[in-house]
Amino acid sequence: MLWYEELALTALGFGIGGLGTLIGIGGGAYLVPALILLYGFEPKVAAGTSLFFVFLNTLSGSVSYLRLRRADVRLGLILVIPTIPGAIAGAYLAGHLGSFMFKAIFAALLVWTSLYLLLKHTKQSSNVKAGGYERRFVDSDGKVYEYSVNVPLGLITSFFAGLASSIFGIGGGVLHVPIMIHILGMPVHIATATSHFILVFTTLFGSITHSTLNNILFDYAIFLGLGGMLGAQVGARISSRVGDAKIKRLLGLTLLIVAMRLVLQPS
Repeated sequence: MLWYEELALTALGFGIGGLGTLIGIGGGAYLVPALILLYGFEPKVAAGTSLFFVFLNTLSGSVSYLRLRRADVRLGLILVIPTIPGAIAGAYLAGHLGSFMFKAIFAALLVWTSLYLLLKHTKQSSNVKAGGYERRFVDSDGKVYEYSVNVPLGLITSFFAGLASSIFGIGGGVLHVPIMIHILGMPVHIATATSHFILVFTTLFGSITHSTLNNILFDYAIFLGLGGMLGAQVGARISSRVGDAKIKRLLGLTLLIVAMRLVLQPS
């Protein structure tokens, strides 16, 4: 690989890593289509390579979010339990989807997520509900977050997020973040940070499984990951200056654009 190709991969990883960290999805939803459209990767290799990138990206981003005290670590450790078997199973299932089916399901997933984010209104009132797992903490800026979560529902949805994580190489955040916001009732900034924390574990186990199946091109993944780790630091810091509604709109619009481009690609 030539030096300018390595530089281009690093720059791509930086941009995707920064955006992925800002909106809490790890960046796989952007990298998988990029690897297929720009580099001609077959779906399972794109998924495996992307998942390893997301692991490095979320590992870096989570360090920043933990410093900002926005990741709900206790809840994250509970929700990560079902994502691990889901991620391992997804890595094996990835090789059984043909190129057309992979792109069709992936695009549908992106469209559903984007429309849900763009059209669903998030109430700004209290997120504390009777009977839920009550959470309260203060971030590094002194902002107080109070909410409650239906843990059994969170465990079920986390398994499917882990499954999608390894099948499509997206990390699972593309599902986790909307679910955390609209179904589990978590504040947007807490949802993005906690999703990032969960993705560290999900993508680690998914990447290990993909590696045993020879689905990761490490010469690409390393340079993408280097850029992603740097971009994650920038994305986490920018998130402090971006409002909840803007993060939702940015996530929704970009996912819709990616889905349209993937569908319009010639077979």
